[in-house]
Amino acid sequence: MRVIIKHLGLVRTLTLIILLVTFSASAQDATDRLLVTADKLRSSDPTEFNTALKELSVHTSSMNTDQLYYFKYLRAYKLSFQGEFTKAVELYKEITNSQAESTLRFRANLSIVNSYAISKNWADGLTHLAINLDILPQITEPEFQELGLLIAAMFYNQLGQYELGLKYANRLGSQLSQGRNYCLAKQLALESQFKLGQLNEDSPQIAQGLQACQQSNEVVMESAIYSYLAELYLDNNQPLQAIATLEKQLVAIEQTKYAPILAQYYALLADSYFQTQSYSLASDFASKATSQTQNIANSKPEVTAYNILFQIAKSRGEHQQALAYHQEYAAADKAYLDEVKTKHLAFQLAQHQATEQKNQIKLLDDQNRLLRLEQKLSRSETENNRLFISLLTVSILLLAGMVYKSRTTQKRLKLLAEYDALTKVHNRGHFTQQALNAIDYCSKNQQAASCILFDLDKFKSINDTYGHATGDWVLKQVAQVCQAHSRKSDLFARLGGEEFCIFLPSCDVNTAAQLAEEYRKLIAAIDSNGSGFEFAISASFGVTDFSLSGTNLDKMIADSDHAMYVSKKTGRNRVTIFSDGIAEFKRNKQANSAMGSQTTETRV
Repeated sequence: MRVIIKHLGLVRTLTLIILLVTFSASAQDATDRLLVTADKLRSSDPTEFNTALKELSVHTSSMNTDQLYYFKYLRAYKLSFQGEFTKAVELYKEITNSQAESTLRFRANLSIVNSYAISKNWADGLTHLAINLDILPQITEPEFQELGLLIAAMFYNQLGQYELGLKYANRLGSQLSQGRNYCLAKQLALESQFKLGQLNEDSPQIAQGLQACQQSNEVVMESAIYSYLAELYLDNNQPLQAIATLEKQLVAIEQTKYAPILAQYYALLADSYFQTQSYSLASDFASKATSQTQNIANSKPEVTAYNILFQIAKSRGEHQQALAYHQEYAAADKAYLDEVKTKHLAFQLAQHQATEQKNQIKLLDDQNRLLRLEQKLSRSETENNRLFISLLTVSILLLAGMVYKSRTTQKRLKLLAEYDALTKVHNRGHFTQQALNAIDYCSKNQQAASCILFDLDKFKSINDTYGHATGDWVLKQVAQVCQAHSRKSDLFARLGGEEFCIFLPSCDVNTAAQLAEEYRKLIAAIDSNGSGFEFAISASFGVTDFSLSGTNLDKMIADSDHAMYVSKKTGRNRVTIFSDGIAEFKRNKQANSAMGSQTTETRV
């Protein structure tokens, strides 16, 4: 009897354990279903989404690790939707830095990129976009693969890097044949091609993009494509065709109430009617454009609209109103230019190491400021007539002073930039200054000095065949091996492109020729496999010294170039010492070439 009771107790215990395990698994499944439901509701039904989040928050203590990460992602999305981007990005970063499943980390990082794009934090956005593009090959779900490519294309287009935007838009378009994402891919590709000047009014891509968006009923994207077509008409002085194109879609886009495209349409219509001298209609559409851009910072439609309002008021003799519009136009244009330059600078910073960019960042910033000031001065000088001279005299004088100060600052900064950013050797300006000092020293002390000029053979072919990144790799390798072999007193510089120069104090032409031969062998021995491709690298050299060319630096470089020309014409990958015959040889070749005559190669 006791044995029976004991067995009954064991059965009850096992049954209870099974029920608990079953309940736990059932609870986990229910949580998973609720998480997926909340994810689907997050953009389509915010109210139900919030309700689902509240229900999920009650069960956090029973969630497993993956479910907690998923719940954190949904909470971050809610914060983004409420405009609390800083808090949202903190949660997204916790997910991307965790051991969460790769797809969820990918989605969280996508959301970070999107948040930075909205807040115009381009530098950090580029950093996280690079992370996503590295993760993208690991993503197997087509939905999220498409989303990753779509975000990349949109971000690069917003940043003004249209070649990259076109690359990812085309990748997305090649994976699809219909649907909303296919329409977006076509629209983004057309935007990139339009900005790159690759479209005209008859380009077949435009009709294909319109058809894709019409099939998926994407009015906003369809309207964007029509706006590109209208701008092409305006660029070719066809305002009537632009008006017909825009008005065909105007009612549909007005029904969407989507401010960015509406502002673009109104601004283009204002410009079109202004070109047809329909000033009343132009003024109406320009005013509509400015009302749509009130919550859109730094937009081109705002610049266009205020410029047209200024021109119309000016033509009507409404000078006070014209001045007010011109001030709005100048402020909008400056803000828009600042935004463009900021994007460009952010992209450059992302492509280079911080240590290489410290001096160049300030130089670029000053150059951008100078360009804006010069552009503003130019517009002021060309757009304002005698009625505004008395009002703008003080401003022009102040701008002139600022331009002078900016130029002075620019010159000072350029003196600090002594090295070529790619190869780390002297740039041409610094080389010239140092070489002139060395020539003066050698001349006073009656010492010899030589000049070696060399140019990489068939470098354009390397760039065209393997890409500019491979060409940059070759330039850096050549600079490294040559600089390592140079004497401490030698001046080594990149003059530009694939051309390098070495100035050798206290060195006659024969010794310089021997050194040039060593450089030639070092360059020819470079293994190109490090670039990822296999190809030959060689250079052609020209050598001269004081005894052959005198002590004028320009003459020495020119004579070295003549000798290098002979190296090129007699088979490349060789060293030639300058002589009077070489100069005569090149002059004869140039003269014969200009006359169109056929000559045989002269032996020097």
